[in-house]
Amino acid sequence: MTLHPSRPPAVGAEHNIGASPPSVVSVVFEPEPDRMLARVSGEIDMEDADGLGQDLAAALDASACGLDVDLSGVTFCDSSGLHMLLRLNRRASQAGKSLELTTLGPRVARLLHLTGTEHLFTVHPQSPSGPGRRYDPA
Repeated sequence: MTLHPSRPPAVGAEHNIGASPPSVVSVVFEPEPDRMLARVSGEIDMEDADGLGQDLAAALDASACGLDVDLSGVTFCDSSGLHMLLRLNRRASQAGKSLELTTLGPRVARLLHLTGTEHLFTVHPQSPSGPGRRYDPA
């Protein structure tokens, strides 16, 4: 599903990307005062990365200061998902905004570690009582 870039995603809306239900990636958008929070879950692969990237870019564009992305629910992410995150990070920087990864699932943390790209992102580990898992590349 692609959102129109000039319109923010619907508050609390969940968008399913892709056609096959077992490996569908979904994102729920939650507005914050100056930022947008996107909670991503499922599998990010070459079939879904572009659509997810378009939805996240629309949320970034609609936010005043930037986008926080919770990846704790992501069960798989391949190189196309990583490339999408890198493009989104560059877009945020070019717009004078920030992209912050608030929580990483173990698969995404490992991918960032193995590719040496974790230093390119602002990653905030979860609080002890928060959902998801702490950033742990091991």
